[in-house]
Amino acid sequence: MLLRHASADIEGFNQENDHEKPIDKQGEIDSKNLSLWLKNSFIDLDLIISSNASRAIQTSQIVFSPLDIIIKEYPSFYLCTYQEILVTIKKLDEKINNVVVVGHEPSISDTMRALVGSTRPDLEKMLKVPYQPCTMSFIYFNQDKWKKLNEKEGILEGYLTPEIISMKNEKN
Repeated sequence: MLLRHASADIEGFNQENDHEKPIDKQGEIDSKNLSLWLKNSFIDLDLIISSNASRAIQTSQIVFSPLDIIIKEYPSFYLCTYQEILVTIKKLDEKINNVVVVGHEPSISDTMRALVGSTRPDLEKMLKVPYQPCTMSFIYFNQDKWKKLNEKEGILEGYLTPEIISMKNEKN
């Protein structure tokens, strides 16, 4: 799964202190909604690997800490390319089945486009748009070893924006 960090507070931040930018109130709401949706959906997650930027770590903690999932910080995921994310994924322990990468734009949408070779017809348009903050995609691989993972082998099976998650939570 790929998750873009929640919306961030831009007031008073620039290129020099961008790494320290925290999430804003809407980002906190969206992160809590995603956490609730994941809890209610009983999705089995083994590991979260996150950029170490403040907004990515805050998003990871709000979303995944209530679910008791290990969060590992990866400083290299801040301002990285999709190739760096792919290299990291290919080094994962084979005991891990489901992993979430938490990062930034454009590397998250670039990673999704690099990994996805096919998609549900209703999700095809998602490959052409940038990720909104706190959006999560679900990519399935018919592969038994992370190190064998190649580009364009994934199937995009889900794409959740904060608006979709909010609507789903209201129904439950």
